[in-house]
Amino acid sequence: MNFIEIKNFTEQLIAWQKKQGRHHLPWQENRTAYRVWLSEVMLQQTQVNTVIERYQAFLKRFPTIQHLDRASIDHVLAEWSGMGYYTRARNLHKCAQTVVDQFDGVFPKDPKKLEDLPGIGRSTAAAIAVFAYGQPAAILDGNVKRVLARVWGIEEDLSKGAAIKKLWGHAETLLPQTSADLVTYTQGLMDFGATCCTQSNPACLRTSSMTCPFMNICVAKKSNLIQKIPLKVKKVKVLKVDMKWWIVIHDGQVLLEKRAEQGIWAGLWSFPEEISLPKNVQQIDLSPIKHVLTHRRLNIQPKKVVLKKNLSKINDNFSWVAFSELSNLGLPTPVKSFLKDLIQAHDGA
Repeated sequence: MNFIEIKNFTEQLIAWQKKQGRHHLPWQENRTAYRVWLSEVMLQQTQVNTVIERYQAFLKRFPTIQHLDRASIDHVLAEWSGMGYYTRARNLHKCAQTVVDQFDGVFPKDPKKLEDLPGIGRSTAAAIAVFAYGQPAAILDGNVKRVLARVWGIEEDLSKGAAIKKLWGHAETLLPQTSADLVTYTQGLMDFGATCCTQSNPACLRTSSMTCPFMNICVAKKSNLIQKIPLKVKKVKVLKVDMKWWIVIHDGQVLLEKRAEQGIWAGLWSFPEEISLPKNVQQIDLSPIKHVLTHRRLNIQPKKVVLKKNLSKINDNFSWVAFSELSNLGLPTPVKSFLKDLIQAHDGA
């Protein structure tokens, strides 16, 4: 992997950010380490427009790291519900507890110490160090990898350890010297990759009011390789999964199961997939549900059962939950939607 000399990349990106970058995102205001950390974790797998709304709601419920530390994991997952990739929420909770226990509730400034915290990778650690403390550190998330790979014409597979190690080294050489420039440059990299040098249909290939400052020096553009860089890795096969939900209702309560810590919807509450019911209980097949996850396509068959008498014995990971208490639990999106309709039907009965 060779990096040709490109003069003034850093300076041009800083100038671009000041004119065309984003300046009014909620996490750009009052940039504390807690707020930067929260926004970075949310943005890892969720679109900006969704994060803007959910970030504000999360902060309202957990305004400080101490509030998050004291919260139950169910309450954290409940607030996270609908954003997917729930490992992020569990790591947020673990990280908050670690920072409170080991650092008196104050995130460390050192990127290496930040990287040791639960759920914080090298790029997230760098973002906290830069935005909250003005410490020099390079970020290399998906957007930044794409920008650097295109501008320098890197055609190697960036999922490989050796290639990414070299790109990290190159990213560090581009850092500006002053804290003010460092913040602008880092935000510029994020914004440029998210709004201008996008994965599909970047500004240089479309009619756009947004201009690219690297049009004349970008190797991928000059070599007509924009749509081939970065190298597309082979897609993971999507698996089809057949699933059965038992919708068991008794006396204004619904039976839910806390799922295992591994697998689909780990640690969340869902409907039981297997259950021992009394004989001759009426079972009603409801309309099938289809739900798509990143690597799975779920075909779900809900079966409704209304009990006149309570079950004599249920599994330890089962719990009867009143309809009024469901908002306090972490629920997968399709379960949350199904329960909303179920509650409306129950209230209208």
